[in-house]
Amino acid sequence: MDRLYLLPLLGLFATMLTLATVTSDDVTVTADVSGYITVTFNYDTVAFGSVAAGSTQNAAPGNSDGAYNVTVDANANYKVEAYGTDFSDGANTFSISNLKLDTGSDYTTLSYSSATSLSTTSQVIETNIPYSVTTHYHAYWLDVPSGQPAGSYSSTVTITYSLV
Repeated sequence: MDRLYLLPLLGLFATMLTLATVTSDDVTVTADVSGYITVTFNYDTVAFGSVAAGSTQNAAPGNSDGAYNVTVDANANYKVEAYGTDFSDGANTFSISNLKLDTGSDYTTLSYSSATSLSTTSQVIETNIPYSVTTHYHAYWLDVPSGQPAGSYSSTVTITYSLV
């Protein structure tokens, strides 16, 4: 007799199982990761030493060994911009356009012929540099105008790294 009561209960339970429907759906989860760039300059002076008036393509002494470099930590491609003040010894001047800058990921490929003459307004030197490039090199060349009076000249160059 116990089995007879149990049978309708099993049937009710089976009906309940078939009535229960499992529903699922996909949910899209998004996040916007902000770009960042941190740059550490591993030099603060470029000293050409004694150069002659009228001379051209004077390479900065550290060009050939990669001395002028920065360490970059970024998570997106970046660019380099630069500008400078005209050279002055306090009494005489010559244009910053006489200073050329080339940048790249391999200092052995930097050259006078691919360098950019600086100006007093910011200009792009290199762009869309892969963020995987973590050491970035600079090389400098100076042309001294003919007839430039003797003196100890200096200029301030501003180099800016930013994300593209």
